[in-house]
Amino acid sequence: MNMPQETRLIDMLRGPDPDIGRIINSFVGRFNASYGTPGTDSWDLTKEDWERYEFLGDRVLNLIVAQSLFTIRDPVMDEGEMTRVLGEAVANRALDALMRRYDPEVFSRLIPAAISRQNTYGKRITGGAFEAFIGALYCEFGLDEVTGFVMAVMRDALNDDNPNRNAIGRLQEFYQKRGETLPEYREISRKGPDHKSSFTVKIVTADGMSFEGKGPSLADAKKDAAQRALEKVSKKMAN
Repeated sequence: MNMPQETRLIDMLRGPDPDIGRIINSFVGRFNASYGTPGTDSWDLTKEDWERYEFLGDRVLNLIVAQSLFTIRDPVMDEGEMTRVLGEAVANRALDALMRRYDPEVFSRLIPAAISRQNTYGKRITGGAFEAFIGALYCEFGLDEVTGFVMAVMRDALNDDNPNRNAIGRLQEFYQKRGETLPEYREISRKGPDHKSSFTVKIVTADGMSFEGKGPSLADAKKDAAQRALEKVSKKMAN
């Protein structure tokens, strides 16, 4: 016995490695059958309604990514660093690049005829299409279901943009796997005016080693200290 279409779409959203092509096809078919013209190839709604979903989806994406940065990413990221990563992750150019990883023919189904007739498939349109898609999914299924889907789709992009991954993140993972206390970062000094500051940070590891790092911001000094520590423990990490 076939499951209802809604259940099938929810199951697709919940998958650890969601097939975005199948999800888009199922979503467009389901939406058009309920609210538009059944059988229409592209998402059947007005330009104004698409833009309303785009507005909502932009806010939903910002919330989901912000929550990820706050709860999942390296705890040493400060507000400025999180703000930078958030802005880059949800920018139209980033969403455009994300969508272009998938079948463009399937993705084009998210662009209604009222917009596709303009013949402008720039970053603004492709990024907006993903936002509108997320906004519509949020209306249908709620934040929890959409959060899992967004994080599965954007995980690689967020990791690629994580400036701490090669130093702070790897160092943290090393001590986590050993079941030891995570490295402790201490601000040692801050010199110079606000527009030209110099920070020094000391990192102390669970096995008693300490390293200092410097940089024009607190985040940069932490990364420098982590890199110095990482160079020392790299041999242990390879074993």
